[in-house]
Amino acid sequence: MTKDYNIEGVLIKIPLQYDVRSGKYIELFPDFTQTPVYTPKGHPVMFTGEDACDYAVEIPYGKECADCGSCRFYRQIEGTLLGICMHERKRRY
Repeated sequence: MTKDYNIEGVLIKIPLQYDVRSGKYIELFPDFTQTPVYTPKGHPVMFTGEDACDYAVEIPYGKECADCGSCRFYRQIEGTLLGICMHERKRRY
């Protein structure tokens, strides 16, 4: 079973696993750093909780980021824990 997301034109299928303790299906997000996925415009898709990269800049400017979700270059996709890194150095042309 999977949950499908269309992230700016790229279809991502996230596997679901039933969790007995919570009684819910849990999304099993892949490691996007090991297996990158890019939008048609070349922006990498990232998990919100992924460790921040060397280009990360926290909001407000100047502080260190702990993860992608706290970076000013990260654009969260509504309704999911996925987003897009908008930093030009991470973009694939």
